[in-house]
Amino acid sequence: MRPAAELEEYVRGYADTIGANAPLTIAAVKRCVTEYVRDPAKRDLAACQAAVDACFASADYTEGRTAFMEKRRPVFKGR
Repeated sequence: MRPAAELEEYVRGYADTIGANAPLTIAAVKRCVTEYVRDPAKRDLAACQAAVDACFASADYTEGRTAFMEKRRPVFKGR
């Protein structure tokens, strides 16, 4: 078991990694997790798919791919 300080550092680092992602991706993940924890009969999987599709159709997606190819950090704008 990890000491509390080490665990806190790990969680903070993980949260920073998530926070550095594109805003639309973070929103899509939140939506999908929210739907996943609902009763299976009440899940809106179409909304999850729409959120994911919006990510792939976004300018941020293009920026992420371009930045990767140029070996630089992406600059996401949430669109």
